[in-house]
Amino acid sequence: MKGLRIRPVDEDDVTTLVILAEKFMPKMASARKRADVLKQALKDPNYELLVAELDKEIIGFIDRWDISDFAHGTKLSYIENLYVLPQFRRKGAGDTLLEKIVESARRKGAHEIYIATGLEYKPAISLYKKHGFVKRGLQLEMEL
Repeated sequence: MKGLRIRPVDEDDVTTLVILAEKFMPKMASARKRADVLKQALKDPNYELLVAELDKEIIGFIDRWDISDFAHGTKLSYIENLYVLPQFRRKGAGDTLLEKIVESARRKGAHEIYIATGLEYKPAISLYKKHGFVKRGLQLEMEL
């Protein structure tokens, strides 16, 4: 995608990211709660959030958490969210975001990188597989 720029998030981006998060996961949290959680995460050295920008407009984002896992004896990375506005999908923004976050995890010494998505999200699954992700297990979750 010509003119696409991937960059680390800036605190000035919080409002825009909160709006995008609502489009990504409607009614999951209030705007205030999302902003508060994001601002707190941005202070954590184990968190990274990249945005995709086109003509100075944020059109997508990806974020990753790193943890030290004593059983593995190494650092692991977890991609938590990847979202691109619908009108910009299948044009390379998701590919580029994913490539950059994987490169960053590798540079920071992660041994493995994980990503989860719903089984119904076939385009996302195809994107992840295209970039070398393979299904190796089952992720279960419990709401608290």
